[in-house]
Amino acid sequence: MKHYLRTFIIAAISFYVAYSIIPTIMLGGDPQDLLIVVGTIFFVSTLIKPIFSLILLPFNLLTFGLLSLIINIVLLFALLTFLPGFNIAPYNFPGADIAGIIIQPANLNLIATIVAIALVLTVTQKILHLIFE
Repeated sequence: MKHYLRTFIIAAISFYVAYSIIPTIMLGGDPQDLLIVVGTIFFVSTLIKPIFSLILLPFNLLTFGLLSLIINIVLLFALLTFLPGFNIAPYNFPGADIAGIIIQPANLNLIATIVAIALVLTVTQKILHLIFE
């Protein structure tokens, strides 16, 4: 039971981090949409990712875990299709200057924004799983 609660909390935190970093994620006015999105991320990370990781183990080993990113991209496209309150808009990255390292501004279209959100979700989930498990 503790494992499922920990996984649900990791899913919620990873979605919050993605929502904070890329602010073009819109959930609509219904608070139930947030539970559906986090519940879907939890369901995918609990049931679907282990099955696909085992079935596609050679591909997963060759790509160093890129399969998690692909599953999160498919998850976001499925949420966009089947959840009417969930919407993602293109993101205009304003650029950044972090300790003298300059990152140029960029305009991301919808697909690049979805890939960026999936990348943030995947990296956050991996880091939190390493910390808490």
